[in-house]
Amino acid sequence: MSALHGRILAGLLCLAGVTGQSPGAFGASPEPGDPTYHALRYNDDFSFLADPVKRSDPWDPLKYIPIANGPFGASYLTLGGEMRERFESYTNPNFGIKAPPNSGYLLHRLQLEADLRVTDYARAFVQLGQLERLGNRGVTSTTDIDHLELMQAFVDLKPPTPFGDAPVFRVGREELLFGYQRLIAVREGPNVRRDFDGFRFTDTIEGATIDLLAVRPVSNSPDALDDHYNSNQLLWGGYLTLPVGPFLKADIYWLNYENKAAKFRGLVGVEERQTYGFRLFGDTEGIDWNAEVALQTGSFRGRQIRAAMAAGIVGYTFRDTPWQPRIGLEANAASGDDSRSNAIGTFNAMFPRLPYFAETSLLVPANVIDVRPVVSFKPAPSVTATFGWDTLWRASNTDGLYGSGLVQYANTNKGTSDRVGTELSADVRWRIDQHLTLGAIAAQFMAGPAVQQALGKSVTFLVLFGTYRF
Repeated sequence: MSALHGRILAGLLCLAGVTGQSPGAFGASPEPGDPTYHALRYNDDFSFLADPVKRSDPWDPLKYIPIANGPFGASYLTLGGEMRERFESYTNPNFGIKAPPNSGYLLHRLQLEADLRVTDYARAFVQLGQLERLGNRGVTSTTDIDHLELMQAFVDLKPPTPFGDAPVFRVGREELLFGYQRLIAVREGPNVRRDFDGFRFTDTIEGATIDLLAVRPVSNSPDALDDHYNSNQLLWGGYLTLPVGPFLKADIYWLNYENKAAKFRGLVGVEERQTYGFRLFGDTEGIDWNAEVALQTGSFRGRQIRAAMAAGIVGYTFRDTPWQPRIGLEANAASGDDSRSNAIGTFNAMFPRLPYFAETSLLVPANVIDVRPVVSFKPAPSVTATFGWDTLWRASNTDGLYGSGLVQYANTNKGTSDRVGTELSADVRWRIDQHLTLGAIAAQFMAGPAVQQALGKSVTFLVLFGTYRF
């Protein structure tokens, strides 16, 4: 690691130690969702519609369909869904490495769900999806097409306790989202969101939430009702979120990951990796912050794993200024492998959000350091425009660059330069109402020597999308 990289990483570690004082939406998650329609749809709660006076939306008759009332609480059914149309266009997808010069295609997503609440103590949630791609992407993708698939299906048991807490035992298939989605995310950008099969226990008491889970990721297959869990991969551990002060929350987590078909240094073997991390986030008086550090240990084919990640965001919103501009700085550092060392140094974010850095979704946080100034503003109360300038380097010159699934781009580990490139991006979103959002994204990735030495090229990316939730 160069002296420049060392200074950047040290700055990130300092930022991760920021303490302050109620966490804002920006600090909490890059996809905070809507107060009514959440990013995780099983978090929607329409119990307030038991009072007919509160029903004002055309969809409200489907949100609370009463079944019975009794001494253990009401039983009711909620029906809902989402339709998303998203057009994407790339020049030089995958940096043009083993890829066509351009592509353009339409992604169609239709999801329908039913949420059955049986008294206060039991629940069943089912979500079906029909996901299509029109046009040729030109590169291999398993996240575009899934016909009539069971996207989520789980059962909750919520036993009463005398301790003032709210335990939930869940078994089945569900989407997961933790923290800022740096390690476990729903993968909203691609057409098929990520889901897991397994067990989860959640308990909440006095503002603190603990999650214990043991799950396997679901492998997507294009035919109807044929998705199944990936038996090669297992994720288990604990995730705790607790209030630290009036303007600050903290995440503390311990995650264990196993992959029986991992690939490092051109070898395939069993990867057993433990991740220990914490995150601090919040906002006050226009200042928001979000800082995270994670350390990884474990083994791969008899070699030790020693990897780390640090990430930080800090911003200030001029709330009393027209258009409420926000200026921010984002930075990430994810370690890479040193081929001269016996230990494996590539950080594995396991199931990160896509996009992770800027909008082209070309890279995951492995062997990458980046710094991204960001400016956003609201020209109207329902419109948000965000502009970013992201500069990226390799953390190690003997390790390559990695795309989705921690797949290394061919020959990116053979170059001598650490300069990956620069990405300019613009993102404009218009939230017309609580149901409909329209958006446009444009990004230009200007390839640096680390990409060019692998015969990679600059990338142009354009997205137009509309999402309707009900």
